[in-house]
Amino acid sequence: MRMSFRTISYLIRSPAGLLCPTSSSKPISPVVKALTRRMSDHLDRTAHNFRQTGISDATIVAVKDGSSTVKLLTVQVSNPDFRFKAGQWVDFFIPGVELFTGFSMTSAPSKLQQDVTFDLAVKKSDYPPTMWVHTECKAGAKVGVRVGGDQIIYDPSPSDPSWDLLLIAGGIGINPMYSILQHARDLYLRSLSDPTAYRPGRVEFLYSASTSEELIFKESIQEIANDTENISCHFHVTREAVIPTSHTSDHRINGADLATSLQRLDKDRLRCFLCGPPPMIADMESLLESQGVRPDQLHTEKWW
Repeated sequence: MRMSFRTISYLIRSPAGLLCPTSSSKPISPVVKALTRRMSDHLDRTAHNFRQTGISDATIVAVKDGSSTVKLLTVQVSNPDFRFKAGQWVDFFIPGVELFTGFSMTSAPSKLQQDVTFDLAVKKSDYPPTMWVHTECKAGAKVGVRVGGDQIIYDPSPSDPSWDLLLIAGGIGINPMYSILQHARDLYLRSLSDPTAYRPGRVEFLYSASTSEELIFKESIQEIANDTENISCHFHVTREAVIPTSHTSDHRINGADLATSLQRLDKDRLRCFLCGPPPMIADMESLLESQGVRPDQLHTEKWW
């Protein structure tokens, strides 16, 4: 069965807000049950999150390798009303693939304003939507996208306090953190020429991955930190031997690392954004709270 965007849209707008499969007399295989559960998991986890109404047509304009396990997509949107904020994600619909999932934007909102495109990074798995990205997706492919998410939005207005930011990313949790980092950079540069524009405070960026190769965007992040006086970054490699440097450590992010970053930030005007595997996020929340960060200053998103 091929499921069109219109059919998917109808199904997910059921009264319960979940995708309601039609009944069938055929037995359901264990594989289908597992995949349906994973689709339901995505909907369950995001059922209370903001979602735009309607699905926008989009075209894949570029596909690149971010690492041996990550594909980088550039997506062009034809809907002039399509908008997103740093930290949000899109529901990603593929013609002929009945399941869908969510991918966080890796680009800043300014990229969409400049050339009506945004970027995604997709980690390889056996889930049909991500498998399609890694095995079939090519420039010119048509997809559907719908913006969602309100857990880790960074969208300050000019009248907001000049918040300091602590950004923590684990694995593919880098996606929304990289979007937020670029948006903070854009806001800072704009404030240099426009005294009425919002100016971010200091930004500390901590990024952990299993291997050096999986530190996607590392060079770009380092370049942003080098070129922007209020931004610092530090990388952590957890399952590969690396030579520690001033910007790279060979261990997981720990309490001492957090303390070093917090010393450079103002806790009274601090916002912390965290995205990564649930166990890592739980550890980071506990460590940050033990060092005086209030729960209301923590904004988290967990990726399974």
